[in-house]
Amino acid sequence: MIGDTDLKMLGPKSPDTLHLLAESMRIAYADRSEHLGDPDFVNVPVKALTSRSYAKLRRSQIQMSKAKPSSEVKAVDAQTLSRFVHESPETTHLTVVDKERNVVSLTFTVNGGFGAGAVAAGTGILLNNEMDDFAAAAGVPNLFGLVGDEANSIAPGKTPLSSMTPIIVTENGKFRLAAGSPGGSTIITTVLQIVLNVLVYDMNVDEAVSAPRIHHQWRPDRLMVERGGFEAATLSELRRRGHQIQEGEGWGNANAIVLTSDGWLEGAVDRRGEGAARGFLNVI
Repeated sequence: MIGDTDLKMLGPKSPDTLHLLAESMRIAYADRSEHLGDPDFVNVPVKALTSRSYAKLRRSQIQMSKAKPSSEVKAVDAQTLSRFVHESPETTHLTVVDKERNVVSLTFTVNGGFGAGAVAAGTGILLNNEMDDFAAAAGVPNLFGLVGDEANSIAPGKTPLSSMTPIIVTENGKFRLAAGSPGGSTIITTVLQIVLNVLVYDMNVDEAVSAPRIHHQWRPDRLMVERGGFEAATLSELRRRGHQIQEGEGWGNANAIVLTSDGWLEGAVDRRGEGAARGFLNVI
């Protein structure tokens, strides 16, 4: 709640500093009274209570010009708090490159959220619902709105289509980049745009992964456009040419590793999701 405020600039004895601290304390103690206890006996929602998004909500409730009476400050209710703990329903992708330029670009999935909703007895392994990637019937959309025909119909021993697109690009026989993403039907177009951003538009890896995206998958007949990523005039021209544009929040959770022109490996993760880029230096 206080982390995005420049407290140093305000000073430790500033009325703004003291007011923000007091109001933040008031809220924190209200939540403490309701939700904290011995975790051996009660479920303490630590992840939600300590999430930045929940703190942002609570910060928005603080009026800097006026103290709110404690009688008007309530602990957050469980339903509201549950919005700040999200079990990602998505596929997972990881990219690894070692000092010898051996590369792993791995996408793996259970398809829908919690897959088939069944665990193999005694294993803890969640079974997938990849059957949804088959065409149940010609022209019938699956979980991601994709349609198929007889070529992707269900049959014994047959592998369904998948949008998973882990990619490794070499240039003159040497590693150049590796990337991938979750995102269902949007995976293919996400990876395409990352590759173009690096190889054609000369973006660094962070720019390439973060750049705004578009997506079209034939049916439904719509062009998905990341909100705020493109000029209004550009979208207007696309509409004039007949595109049915649907603006929305960003999708995917890509990551990538790129070999730079001076021989360094640079990694980046998607600002739209979870993940981290890590490098380890072997000095032996």
